[in-house]
Amino acid sequence: MSNGVAPAADDNLMSGCMLGCLCQVGFFVLGAVFAYMQNNGRLIKFAFAIWGVTQWIAIVPLIIRQRAAGYPARAKGLLMAGCLGVLLSSACALAQQVSMDKFK
Repeated sequence: MSNGVAPAADDNLMSGCMLGCLCQVGFFVLGAVFAYMQNNGRLIKFAFAIWGVTQWIAIVPLIIRQRAAGYPARAKGLLMAGCLGVLLSSACALAQQVSMDKFK
């Protein structure tokens, strides 16, 4: 490894993916609550797009911390989960926009 830390014995990709998914669910719930509160009881229409970008505020420090602690596979899992979150949020935002266009 480039930083001189040997990989931990319990390092695996799936644990990073699961950790990333849990963080994304928590971040999404928190973002939805704030979006609901900020818009007088209605979710703002781009809440899913905001979630896809702002989730990196939580995931990037986790990736850095896991790599420094000797968990490179877990860091890769976190990165994969973050990318999947961006793709899913983009798909949700697109689907929401398409459904809004139908009712105009």
